[in-house]
Amino acid sequence: MDGGLSKGELAVILAPFGVGKTTMITKLANTAMNDGYKVLQIFFEDNPKVIQRKHLSCWTGIPLNDLALHKDEVKAVYRDKMVLSKEGKGLIKLKKFPSDGTTIPVIRQYIRKKMAEGFRPDIILLDYIDCVQPSRNYDDANIGEGSVMRQFESMLAELDMAGWTAVQGNRSSI
Repeated sequence: MDGGLSKGELAVILAPFGVGKTTMITKLANTAMNDGYKVLQIFFEDNPKVIQRKHLSCWTGIPLNDLALHKDEVKAVYRDKMVLSKEGKGLIKLKKFPSDGTTIPVIRQYIRKKMAEGFRPDIILLDYIDCVQPSRNYDDANIGEGSVMRQFESMLAELDMAGWTAVQGNRSSI
């Protein structure tokens, strides 16, 4: 993307189940951190250890299934990344939210709390936006999803952050 997104912008990955949306989101988060940005990666469905392993694979170039075979190398790369983070050269925070009852105002409140603690993300990666509940009930699910997307985009503009999300879809949803 030759420079990525500007703050306040939202990009959406739309793809069917099982094609690598979470891996793509993780690689985007990883690249942003490597470029010196503060990154908040929010997810709903995955185990935090799975996301951590994907980051370790990105940093080391070692395939996921081979990480256990290279423990010393993985630990050394992880230590190096943590030293760079402490020096202000990129940082990643992972946050798992429950997939029932999480709304954009709940996410906004969490981000504000992190900001008050000294962590102000430059970019938020939300995996998947389909897991975020609308703040109010809608008769039409598509209207509810559209409302969530607009709330997320509005939050990004308000907080002056860039955002990426993924949507599980198929040909008809495009």
